Amino acid sequence: MIIVLAISVTAYGDQTSHPPVEVGDVRWGRDFDAALQKSASEGKPVLVLFQEIPGCSGVRKFGREVLTNPLLVQAIEDEFIPMLVYNNRSTGMDRELMERYQEPSWNFQVIRFLDAEGRDVIPRKDRVWTTSAVAERMIMALMAVDRPVPDYLKGLAGSE
Repeated sequence: MIIVLAISVTAYGDQTSHPPVEVGDVRWGRDFDAALQKSASEGKPVLVLFQEIPGCSGVRKFGREVLTNPLLVQAIEDEFIPMLVYNNRSTGMDRELMERYQEPSWNFQVIRFLDAEGRDVIPRKDRVWTTSAVAERMIMALMAVDRPVPDYLKGLAGSE
């Protein structure tokens, strides 16, 4: 029980009962250095979600509708190293990463795709709010680093 509580607190701050709706069903990492190391060892890009938590209705809708799609969740967890950054915290790792990547506070979600050195593998883009648009960006990122693209992800990109 204590281990589960510690993992929940580490991943989601003081939200221990369930992950916040804004993050959907993805099992997000919160240690940026570990994500980069894992990226280097596994050859997968890091998918970084800069997310407002707690968020407005649009951010909650993204978490509820996009980040709960089972195929999208599978692709995020299997093809990438998922990393969550709260875009509305004023201290700590979240603030440092927002400054490093020049992400605004209290913004709608932004997903960035990074290599093991922390460099963008495709240019940053905001206003990517649908399952198909996220899938398209994921495909672009995988292609940019010469990783295979699963057929089911291609299907999601053309689904809307």
